[in-house]
Amino acid sequence: MMELKSYQKEALRALEDFLHRVRVHADAGEAHPLDRAYREVAGRYLEHPPPYQEPGGLEGIPYVCFRIPTGGGKTLLAAHALAPARRFLGQDAPAVVWLTPTEAIRAQTLRALKDPQHPYRQGLEAALGPARVMDLQEALALPPGDVGAVSLVLVATLQAFRVEATEGRKVYEDNGHLMAVFRALEEASSPPEGVGRYSLANLLRLMRPIVVVDEAHNARTPLSFDTLARLEPGVILEFTATPREDSNVLFAATAHELHREGMIKLPIELVVLKDREAVLQAALAKRAELEALARGGREYLRPIALIQAEPRRGQNPFTWERAYEFLLEQGVREEEVAVSTGERDDLTGQDLLSPSSPVRYVITVDKLKEGWDCPFAYVLASVRPLKSPTAIEQVLGRVLRMPGARPQEQEALNRAYAFAVSEDFWEAANALREALVLEGFERYEAERAVRTVGLPLEEYIPLKAPPKPVVLEVLKSKVAYDPKRNTLVLKEPLTPSEKAILREGLKEEDRNKLPQTVRTPSEEGRVLEVPLLAWHGEPLEAEHFLEEGWSLAGRDARVDFVPGPLGVRGEIAVEGGRVRIARLEGLDRAGRLFGPHVGWTLESLALWLDRHIPHPDLPQEETLPFIYRALGELLGRYGLEDLVAEKRRLRDLLEAKIRAHREAARKEVFQSLLNNPPADLGTVTLRLEGDYFPRNPYRGAYVFRKHFFPVIADLEDGTEEFQCARLLDELDEVEFWVRNYPTWRHAFRLPYPGGNFFPDFLAKLRNGTLLVVEYKGEHLAQNSETYEKEAIGQLWARKTGNRFIMVRTLQGLDALRQAARL
Repeated sequence: MMELKSYQKEALRALEDFLHRVRVHADAGEAHPLDRAYREVAGRYLEHPPPYQEPGGLEGIPYVCFRIPTGGGKTLLAAHALAPARRFLGQDAPAVVWLTPTEAIRAQTLRALKDPQHPYRQGLEAALGPARVMDLQEALALPPGDVGAVSLVLVATLQAFRVEATEGRKVYEDNGHLMAVFRALEEASSPPEGVGRYSLANLLRLMRPIVVVDEAHNARTPLSFDTLARLEPGVILEFTATPREDSNVLFAATAHELHREGMIKLPIELVVLKDREAVLQAALAKRAELEALARGGREYLRPIALIQAEPRRGQNPFTWERAYEFLLEQGVREEEVAVSTGERDDLTGQDLLSPSSPVRYVITVDKLKEGWDCPFAYVLASVRPLKSPTAIEQVLGRVLRMPGARPQEQEALNRAYAFAVSEDFWEAANALREALVLEGFERYEAERAVRTVGLPLEEYIPLKAPPKPVVLEVLKSKVAYDPKRNTLVLKEPLTPSEKAILREGLKEEDRNKLPQTVRTPSEEGRVLEVPLLAWHGEPLEAEHFLEEGWSLAGRDARVDFVPGPLGVRGEIAVEGGRVRIARLEGLDRAGRLFGPHVGWTLESLALWLDRHIPHPDLPQEETLPFIYRALGELLGRYGLEDLVAEKRRLRDLLEAKIRAHREAARKEVFQSLLNNPPADLGTVTLRLEGDYFPRNPYRGAYVFRKHFFPVIADLEDGTEEFQCARLLDELDEVEFWVRNYPTWRHAFRLPYPGGNFFPDFLAKLRNGTLLVVEYKGEHLAQNSETYEKEAIGQLWARKTGNRFIMVRTLQGLDALRQAARL
């Protein structure tokens, strides 16, 4: 099975944590469990997560989005994301409705999910167990014996579920194939209220399906929400590169993370020429150069050039026919060229990755065949002027994907290449950067991703708004402004003070476009070495606290469980908290209706609970006796039927109990580590260099002078952390400093019982000492977690001969000054 990338694993952890927190907050009777769980988890990945949005008709249903740039493996991630969603539902054989934006992508996804050898299918089965993957026609003829026996995965377009569509009407009509399933439900000891029509839509509604929405930015309309609401989902998972503002983005990967994992080619080298034939000649030469490099590689690779011709309008358009003829004139063989336009399609049935394929050039106009994906595409040549990012966005995404999703031996084969025709160099460069934003790049990533070749002497920076006139007057010898193009012209490099003046004269959205005028230590090639605490030669992590094992024997197994109503369907109002939670309670009913059709015993319930509670650090010989003790105590008050009816909620309570015991065990080991550090507790060296690409870079007005990297992570003007960073930047004793952030792969961390702790700042003092700083606001200054973090920080300082300081509120900044001057 294909190994997931680190950002994909992190996305799954975010989903698992979110769904767990939803249940915890719902069981605690909170009014808005979804909003609270969302803010707690999304805050790790987004600078300022907006309030959780609940579209009309979908209140009370977990509905979150994953933002993954183009080329990031959204479909593979979606297949694996079904595992935490299934656990949340508590169903052994759930239903999944997988919605695609178009028919072409539906057919492509269906083929992959049905293919036993495809990574998507393997991920699906790892998440769901035995599964039946169907199109809509197959679902309408679903064998009744499959319901509740295997997971059901229906792949369709959203349009197919709309009532006004021909197919949609069949979904909502009585279906004789399903009559046996509905009659069994009606005869159940606790039948659902209002079974209604024997329709596929009604069966899905009763099963509370997991809904996957691919390219979800296309499905954010009132009509789409109404269609989803009819299915009464248990969970909705969106996947897109460009989410809408009202999407609940739970996790956002960056383009840099994709590049680091070998998923996409970066940077994009851009050459802008004024002649269209010169563009094609340059593209042909680059493609041939890359193919020569590829011949020496370990794996077969045949670089392909995508050529974007002009549509048949305007004066003297360079159409696909002209591009085709030009290639033949340059000695390209006919079989090496494929055309993909509305008039002609040579790509159908083509396996461009096969060594037997001769294709080296693909000509298109506006976009390629939907779902077409060829990581051999390296060179983009556009003979239509680059003025609009939307004109090139769809084709650009085709040259970003990396062959084999791993780095190539030759560095030139890890990059993409773009050749464009334009009279205005910077207009073309800006259009390419904006197209990358449409592909899911952060704007600052897009700025850095395009490497322009053949720069003019002067640097042109497109602005959103004109600068203040007084600033232009002060800096007139080095800076000019072209009002016609709304462009800033830098004639000479600026000093740090001049750059600060110019920043003050620009609108906030334009400030981050200014180039660096002073090379930072990292840009000079310097490396900051920081010692980490180590255990047996490896960095000490929180999970090492329980490395030698722990036990549930003798630990309290009692849970606060009281059987409650199973929840009803019906119309759900949005006033007050309990009505939102009613939908969560309704999941227990679905799990019971479509669970194994066998008589439950104490043994089968205990085994079900053990199977659905993750405990990789505990053998079943530890967990089963613990579960039996919990059930034995409950059976003294409730019947087995009551426990089985709400086994999912019982599972959540037992899982929380085991988590609490695990945390207590960690604290015991942690306290022992502090009191009696083992003699073999050592250190390893962490090298801080390059690869610093924060999701939320600092964009404020203040110009920091001593940050180790050219950008600064997660810092906002005026905040208390900003004041702390500014003090470090101003202290004479500080040579340079780094804003530490948790998702950085080189992040400095210290272990404590709650996990790994990432101090806010690292500073290198001029005397060679390292100063590690953690800032805590007043609301966190005195809690037990803060004291644990301070204790491990002081242990690190004693072990390494450096300094650690916990700054509690702004009044503690004097202590920071003292720590730097010791």
